[in-house]
Amino acid sequence: MEFSWWLVLLAGFAGWCIGYEKLRHTLSDLPRLFSRGPKSDLSTLLPDHDDHVERDLELNNLLEQYEVDDNSIDLYLTLGDAFRRRGEYSRAIGVHEHLLSSGNLSAEQQRTVKLELARDYAGAGLLDRVESLLQPLVMENPRDAASQESLLRLYEKQREWEAAFDLASVSTSMDASDRNAVKAQYCCELATLSEREDNLPEMEKWLQRALKSEPHCSRALVMLGRYCIELKQYAQAIGHFESIEKHHPELVPEIAESYFYALHAVGDEQVLRNHLDYVRNRQNSYSVIKLARDAISKLDGEQHASDFFIEQLAKRPSMKGLRDWAEYELKATKAQDKDKVAAVVEMLRDVTDEKPVYLCDKCGYRCKQIQWLCPGCENWNSVKVIIGAEGE
Repeated sequence: MEFSWWLVLLAGFAGWCIGYEKLRHTLSDLPRLFSRGPKSDLSTLLPDHDDHVERDLELNNLLEQYEVDDNSIDLYLTLGDAFRRRGEYSRAIGVHEHLLSSGNLSAEQQRTVKLELARDYAGAGLLDRVESLLQPLVMENPRDAASQESLLRLYEKQREWEAAFDLASVSTSMDASDRNAVKAQYCCELATLSEREDNLPEMEKWLQRALKSEPHCSRALVMLGRYCIELKQYAQAIGHFESIEKHHPELVPEIAESYFYALHAVGDEQVLRNHLDYVRNRQNSYSVIKLARDAISKLDGEQHASDFFIEQLAKRPSMKGLRDWAEYELKATKAQDKDKVAAVVEMLRDVTDEKPVYLCDKCGYRCKQIQWLCPGCENWNSVKVIIGAEGE
């Protein structure tokens, strides 16, 4: 196994080296493609050392040698993009600012260069400059999807959720379904801010606006269900959780604890038994199995609970379920065998405690707490509960 990992690392390093050499080769060929100016080797802009002052002067001197025209602008853009991909944002900014200062660009070319420059500023963390570039582009051309999308991403990074909501409401960069889903997320972010400020009426207002944008918004339903529990409105909470179970079954493990709390607290045993009957007749996640087992134990005794638990684990095995089964067995184990069973339980605890609970289905990002906006790929609603032997 250790040898295999070394092979993977070696292959990854070789791929990186090949990509790096291709980039250097491409950049070294750019000067001879320019229509005017003396020949020069742009590969000197990519040395192995990191002397920022010397390299910036070299870039400025080189750019001044070439005229900006229709034949060279694509090459300038290629060079700027290459610098940005390498993380050399100051050099990418230098290339694009040089293009804008030339005065030889059409209106469409200026728009393209400004978008590239905005990406440079964003990479360099100069978010105020990004906004000053993008806002006029959006106002000048309301149908410019690229500018709208870039400005939305900026508002998300700056957590300017009301501005993001207003822009998304008129955006043409998304279809109606995606636009409503994103607007609902912005409302939920504003609801979260209101909750932190202990302004619960304002929180509820934003959650209702989220459901107005997207009637079955999972995040809004989760928050409203838990809010209803705080208000001791258990029947309403159960209604929100049932909606999640119907429209977003993948999120049932996320709400399982709150759901069962409301079922117990509503004060009607038949409501709880009806739900347990529903649970018995389907495959369930680990969290649901565990909570249902505890409920059955209180209602019908430990033997019924144990039978249910084993039956459910057979339908959907999981490491967490096996851990809990071993813990239950430990209590009934004879004294001379307790140490052996306890060692197995401890091993299973170590394994399950280290496992992530959530996985982004877009980029593979893993985490232990739900993220409505994936930190890896910045997609909304792409992080899901891991279902299977190593998860729920």
